[in-house]
Amino acid sequence: MKPRLLLVSHACAAIENRKKVQALTAHFDLVCVTSTIEQRIVLGRPSSDFDNDSDEPTRNYQLIRLPRHGSSDTTFRYAGLANVMRSRRFDVVLVENEPWAVICWQARLWKTLWQRDALFGEFTWENVERPSWKGLILAAIYRAMTLTTDFIIAGNQVAAQLVQKRGARKENVFVAPQFGVDLANHQPASPAERKQLREAQNLPADAFIVGYCGRLTDEKGLKELLQACDELQNVHLAILGSGKLESWLKEQQQTRPWLHLLPPRPHFEIPSFLRCLDVFVLASKPVRSMKLCWEEQFGHVLIEAMACGVATLGSSSGAIPEVIGHDEAIFPHGDAKTLADRIRSVMNGSTLAHTELERTRTLYTHDAVAASWARFIKQQLAA
Repeated sequence: MKPRLLLVSHACAAIENRKKVQALTAHFDLVCVTSTIEQRIVLGRPSSDFDNDSDEPTRNYQLIRLPRHGSSDTTFRYAGLANVMRSRRFDVVLVENEPWAVICWQARLWKTLWQRDALFGEFTWENVERPSWKGLILAAIYRAMTLTTDFIIAGNQVAAQLVQKRGARKENVFVAPQFGVDLANHQPASPAERKQLREAQNLPADAFIVGYCGRLTDEKGLKELLQACDELQNVHLAILGSGKLESWLKEQQQTRPWLHLLPPRPHFEIPSFLRCLDVFVLASKPVRSMKLCWEEQFGHVLIEAMACGVATLGSSSGAIPEVIGHDEAIFPHGDAKTLADRIRSVMNGSTLAHTELERTRTLYTHDAVAASWARFIKQQLAA
């Protein structure tokens, strides 16, 4: 009989992310709690583009939507979660959020009252320590979390080190992605397909195209990416997304005919953009301040681009090097010159795209991620 798993994850409100949940049903009798469908703007698009119930006929699990009470992803709680906990017995309760998130402590409380025999686990991807008084407060929260959590899945190596530093035992910590990638809609394009995709998006059919998609913010290294392309000849740069740098990018476009800005689009349309690229770049750089303390925690778009057979380059920031797994694809964050050299290497015939594609097919599919989670959780149950 499959172990009974209760997964609490606001991220699984996104229909694309629920493909991991579906993959987990091969290993667990699963109930997933997530948020009710909200009416708001996400990355410049209505949230209904990302969150809907069109997958309902194919679900092999129970999806329970609960209203959120709280203003942010770490301060909300779920109304009705106690009723879910009381509804049946679970072997494992797993919450996907940061150690200080209110929902983690709410779930921990109800688990203690209603699921005393179940293991309690958390998924966390936090990979930086906060400065000053914030760091002191969070250190205490981390310590309390590790003392009251049976196992932890960390989204990157540094996240694993942080929880072990605060008391988690190494054998109870596992490093794995939160989500995988769907190979059915992320796959390499033939030359003819690439040409058609480019024409459909008003991109030059025969050019060498470097691309990025996501938040248009300074910490994503977009200024360095532009500088790198300035050094290269016969290169076009396509940027898709929305954010604070959008107006600045439009200004740069006035003097750079090779710069193409594309509006945001639903997640299911992203592969058509990635598949038309020659190189994808994630040039993120760390930010350290009281207001924002951040490094790239995984960079899910990396594995999406790799699955599309696109040579994928990333900076040395955060988890990017461990996700890509190839030194030749990494450049120091903030270093536009080395980034230009990496792009030039791909232009000269690097085999990077092939090796990254094979890595993705082995490690980063939804089935592969679900299987790795299941092995670890079942080990914890057997311990």
